[in-house]
Amino acid sequence: MKDLNKLSKIKFSINKPGEVTLEIYNLLGLKIDELTAGHLEVGDHTVFWKPKINLSGSVLNYRVELDKQVINENMFVVR
Repeated sequence: MKDLNKLSKIKFSINKPGEVTLEIYNLLGLKIDELTAGHLEVGDHTVFWKPKINLSGSVLNYRVELDKQVINENMFVVR
């Protein structure tokens, strides 16, 4: 049985304070999950994400949004 209790670590930086939303998408553009990181200050941040389904071996895209600032990055979910 696959271990679904693993956490993925997502790191990002923002250049102004504000409410941050983080969304996870598959390569087809379907939203897998949405997290609200809350109000964050300027700087480097880490958010831990636990997939609700088995995504081992998947390539996903995460999108961090703060006002009009958007960060898009790919991540690979390993077993």
